Amino acid sequence: MASKNGTESRETKRAGKGPGGSRDTVGRDRVMEVALQLFHKNGYSGTSLKAVADELGISPPALYWYFRSKEDLYVASMEMAMENFLNYVRESITDDDPVFKLSQLVRAHVTWQLQKVEYARAFDLTMSVTGLTAEVPENRLAPVIKMEIDYVEQVRSILRDGVDDGVFAVDDIKTTAFAIITLCEYVTTWYNPEGELSVAAVANRYDGLVRRLVGVASRRTAQPDELTTEP
Repeated sequence: MASKNGTESRETKRAGKGPGGSRDTVGRDRVMEVALQLFHKNGYSGTSLKAVADELGISPPALYWYFRSKEDLYVASMEMAMENFLNYVRESITDDDPVFKLSQLVRAHVTWQLQKVEYARAFDLTMSVTGLTAEVPENRLAPVIKMEIDYVEQVRSILRDGVDDGVFAVDDIKTTAFAIITLCEYVTTWYNPEGELSVAAVANRYDGLVRRLVGVASRRTAQPDELTTEP
């Protein structure tokens, strides 16, 4: 694969040929995407690097140019999924008003969950990711856990601002934040993409549910066609 300056990238050169001489370059991101799907489906112990390679249609040795071990692949995949989610949510928040800021967060969270199912089902934002496997040392997952904590704090911060401004009626900010995250997180358990509701319509309804949860019902709610763009 030639780069813009006409030379092969360093990564392509390293991963370029498998045992049979054929090119085994699929890209680091693609490897992690497939790994996420298999880790969710089969668990950590039930997923081998060979299984990932087979799914990608490449030779197992080619994976070692991207990741030295299954543990490295698992950690990197979790980080990628979490970063993808957080970036999408944060880029979707453009308002300073706590009411609209919370609405944008909720709609973005739900939209990402439903349109990035292969990522969303690989982890649970309301629980420590260490619950997924006891075989990966907790310190290896520290960056992912930190991102989860930061997201929970982001929700709590919006709630605190709303309470301070007198626009939210919330007695327990900590519990309410977890309730909102859990509500958005599990939308994938019932949503049917072939059903009557679009992703935008579901996101809009969840926005309304959360507004009522925090004591806001009178201010204008965005309509489905006003929602954030696809992740």
